[in-house]
Order: sequence, then C-alpha cells, then structure tokens
Amino acid sequence: MLLLACLRRCARLLYWIPVTIIIVVVMWSYYAYVVHFCWILLTCATQRVVFLCLFHVCFGVFSWSFWKAVSTPPSSPSEEFQLSSSDSLLYEQEHGGMEKSQILLEISQKLPVHTRTATGAIRFCHHCQLIKPDRCHHCSVCQMCVLKMDHHCPWLNNCIGFSNYKFFMLFLFYSLLYCLLIIATVTPTFIQLWLGKLFDSCVKLHVLFLTLVSAMFAVTLCFLLFFHIWLLASNKTTLEWLSVPFFADGPGSDAFDVGVCANFLQVFGKKKRLWPFPVFSSQGDGHSFPLRWQMSTRSPSVMNGNGHCVMEGTVVSPEGVFVTIAVDD
Repeated sequence: MLLLACLRRCARLLYWIPVTIIIVVVMWSYYAYVVHFCWILLTCATQRVVFLCLFHVCFGVFSWSFWKAVSTPPSSPSEEFQLSSSDSLLYEQEHGGMEKSQILLEISQKLPVHTRTATGAIRFCHHCQLIKPDRCHHCSVCQMCVLKMDHHCPWLNNCIGFSNYKFFMLFLFYSLLYCLLIIATVTPTFIQLWLGKLFDSCVKLHVLFLTLVSAMFAVTLCFLLFFHIWLLASNKTTLEWLSVPFFADGPGSDAFDVGVCANFLQVFGKKKRLWPFPVFSSQGDGHSFPLRWQMSTRSPSVMNGNGHCVMEGTVVSPEGVFVTIAVDD
C-alpha cells in the first residue's frame, strides 16, 4: 500500500511537467524580449517604451488567465445527485440490470436530468456513486465527476469544465495575442538579423528563436482557439463533439444550442465589463442547461437565482405543441 501511494504521488508530480515547460518557455520569452530585443537592439527610446508597455500589459493578462486556468478546480455535482445510504444499499442489493435502471430512473425523477446513455438508461457514475447531471463526465485523471466537462488538459494539469471554461478561452486568446505581439514587433529586427545587417551572436540567437517559437505557437493556438470559438458558438463541449449526447428519445447533437448570443452568455455572463478578465461570470450552476426543444424564437431565457433556466413565453413541447408557460427547469 505504501509503495502504491508513493507511485501515485510520483505520477502526480509527472503531471506537472507540461505546466513547467510552459512556464519555462514563457519566462525565457520574457527575458529574450525585454533584455535582448528591447534593451539591446532597440535604439529609439520612444519605441522601446511603447513596446515594453504593450508587452507587459499583454504579459500580465496572459499570466493572469493562465494562473486561473491552472489553479481553478473543476466543479463536481452537488449532494442532491449523490445516492443516499438507503438508495445506495438498495441499488447494490439488486443484481439485475433492469432493476438497477428502474431504481435510478425513480431517483432521477426528482432531478433536472435529461441526458441518457446510448441504451436509454440513466447516466450513473459507479466511482462517485452519483447520478450524472447533464453534460457531466467522470475524469479518470482527476478521479472525480466534472460538471460540463470539456476535456482534461495536460498542459494545464486541470480538467476544463463549467468552473473554468471561461478562463481556458481567455488563456487561449491572450496566449495567441502574446505570440502575435511578439511577431509583429520583432519581425522587422528579425529580418535585419537574418540578412546579416545586425550582428551579435547571443542577441541574434535569442531573437531568431523568439520569433520562430512565437510563430509556431501562434499557428497552433490559432487553430485551437477557432475550434473552441466554434464549440462555444454551437454550445458544445469537446466530449459532445466527439460523442453525441443521448436523450430519452435518441441522440441530439444540437440539443444545448439555444442561439449564438445565448450560448456566449452562458459562458461569459451578462456583465460585459467582466468579459475580458479571468473572473468567474458564467450563468447557472453547471447542473442544468436550457434545451433547444424548450426554446422558440420568441422565448428568451434567463437564469434564476438557483442557477436554473427559466423560460417565459412560447415553448415547444417534444410533441411539437406550442404553449405559453413559464418553466423553471
């Protein structure tokens, strides 16, 4: 047991290697840009001040969003989704799959759960002993169920989900902005160094590598950012893109898509002044989400104080009947 515990601790330390690599690369880029590029190569004082100001603002918001994405723990389901001791005992005593499914179905009637397994059963986590809320998945690395899980990011050593998806998006955006700022300001000097008009072996090496590494990361980040912008606009997670969620009446690839604007507000919130900053402002509590079939073009959705979606106006039922009600999902 002691050996197993030691191995697990060593494995956890290994998970921090990608994060350490990012920190080392970023700190080296800071040193190369500030010391070798701005202080040694730039001769114009005004240009030096402007570049340093822009760089430090960008570096500050990038570091802030990176720290929030790494340090913010993923949210797990609340206690109401956990099986009580009596329900858990009753569930374990049953040996048939149908009987167990019936027990979970009865318990889930009290919960805002719509998604199912591919076979139509209630989604249940045997590790955490809980009924999974919509869009919740178990992470084998974090050893927990994560609300609105998107993916586990090894470069951040963290699960990206409801509690930190906004921070992850800002991290991608400011990382790309950081790389583009370096490329835009260093490229003219890079060309002069490449053509041999400026010569300093140490400075030349740092600036050349700084430009190439920034360009390489910018291309990768560009694809990743636009992919997640598309996911955000269509209200999908990476896991839902890979595997379509199932409902009682079958699969629904666009079930959570309630419009680009509403999808964006679910992640970034209604307070526009908080959009650019890695401060939590997402709507809801991560346990339930508005469904597309519940919405119509004339039915705005808002989140009540408990984080549940309240639909007011015309609502489309699964049978296609239009009714005017107010529903607290």
